[in-house]
Amino acid sequence: MNKNFVNKTGYGGMEAFPKLFKRRALLKGGGAFASMLLVHPTDLLAQAEHSDGPRRINLSGRQRMLIQRAGKFVCLAYQNPDPAPLLAAAAETLALHQTTEAGLKDGDDELGLEPETNASVLSALTRANNAFAPYGQTIRDAIEGRRVEQEHLQAISDLNGPALAEMDAAVNLIERVYKSAELSEQMEMLINISGRQRMFTQRLVLLLCLSRSVSASWDTREELFRTMNRFNISLNILNRVTPGALRDSKSRPIIERLNSLQGDWAALRERISTTLRITEDGSVEDILHVNERAEELLTRMNEVVLLYEEAAE
Repeated sequence: MNKNFVNKTGYGGMEAFPKLFKRRALLKGGGAFASMLLVHPTDLLAQAEHSDGPRRINLSGRQRMLIQRAGKFVCLAYQNPDPAPLLAAAAETLALHQTTEAGLKDGDDELGLEPETNASVLSALTRANNAFAPYGQTIRDAIEGRRVEQEHLQAISDLNGPALAEMDAAVNLIERVYKSAELSEQMEMLINISGRQRMFTQRLVLLLCLSRSVSASWDTREELFRTMNRFNISLNILNRVTPGALRDSKSRPIIERLNSLQGDWAALRERISTTLRITEDGSVEDILHVNERAEELLTRMNEVVLLYEEAAE
């Protein structure tokens, strides 16, 4: 295994995250069950006094990507003869998820988070934590055992969806409580979509890996195709809406990056399609190459998110 493998495929997409802590990052995110969450008006009024709203929205939204990322590394470790570097990357991802989870509730000076006081948000975060718990324990079991078994992958396949859905619902509620009235609806939408694209880059690799590792993989393949379609639609929306939502001086660098992203996305999509066709006979290098492409796309999407955040300031 290449000694630089983890640097290329494990942490490359994470390099821009520290920058996000220092910016006004209003990353909107859709939640499948958001309509079920009721927020009392006094909760909204009280929360408006807090100063960490943009950061809280950003970090809670990032949790969705980390859920996909941790599972992805465990699944890749199953495919690889040398699982240690990938399990180490899963452990680092899990630790970051845990640190952020605690910070969102209890506050964290290093993350720039104050203790959460909104009862509705705390309840939503607790539900997300409860849904994540068995998923996270599966990942810990694989890390501590230093090897990945078929039952780990089946559990990840079964538990990933519920964990992601509850985190989506929590993110949606946090956005309702903390979002700024200074942003236009178009800018909120653009920041939301560009941030969500990061999660899709990790989800695509996780689903591809599960499709060749778990026996009951037809539903997983269907979800993979849906995720590819959602990424493609979202990228088209970003290209179409950005010019009208921003002044030329702010939209030009974003449009240039989005145009260059088309090539990255086309390359990743082709890699995924090729790997799906050779699932049974393909080597581990096939899926690792897909992951390298996804990491490159994740890094580029991070850059786009930062540009939208700067434009919103």
